[in-house]
Amino acid sequence: MVVRIQSPGEEGRKANASGPPTVLPTTLSNHLLQLLRWRIITGEFAPGQALREQDIEKEIGSSRGPIRESLRMLLQNGLVEYQERRGFRVRTYSVADVLNLYDLRASLEGLVMASLAGRPLEPLIAELEASNRAMESHFRAGDIESYFAENQVFHDRIIAYTQNRPVSEVMVYVNEISLPVRYRLMKATLMTRRSIEYHERIISHLKSNQIDKARRETEEHILVNKEKAAALYGER
Repeated sequence: MVVRIQSPGEEGRKANASGPPTVLPTTLSNHLLQLLRWRIITGEFAPGQALREQDIEKEIGSSRGPIRESLRMLLQNGLVEYQERRGFRVRTYSVADVLNLYDLRASLEGLVMASLAGRPLEPLIAELEASNRAMESHFRAGDIESYFAENQVFHDRIIAYTQNRPVSEVMVYVNEISLPVRYRLMKATLMTRRSIEYHERIISHLKSNQIDKARRETEEHILVNKEKAAALYGER
């Protein structure tokens, strides 16, 4: 078996993290899932592109069974679509899809922030500060993929810390299907310190236990990008 791994975005990143895979997981299916997932997120596999088992088999050298299983997991995660007689294709996005997705993310991320009320925040703050330092390092190195991946790690840590299971489960799915759109927007607008500075403000609000301010900051940050992202998917 021959498996071609893309250049890793962060040394030692676990395969189930929001970034390029670097560690072989327990099953080949999960490994293939991460390889294909990252190529979808970064646009190497374009929206609407067919994902044919025989093509993946030829490139990667795996048998059809693990490939088929990884495609089904991507279908469950929302990054691919399936039609009878047409097979699996990369998820497509209309302008309306993008606008609705950003509205939904703003609402859900606001609920995530609100779920932090009454919880001890010091452990979370320490994790967020470490994540933001990693983002700063990736920014200085010009490593766009690791920068993007660590940005999601920052928000995943907040989601996990809330222990609000219903919101977390929905948020994980919505974030997953939004990643290709967000990566495309970042590539189009170039990597900046804007997200790092936004995270710094969130951390500052949490240190002051100003959950309402953190919630408003989060919602506004997402919505300010809505029109820019939608413009990448056609004329309104």
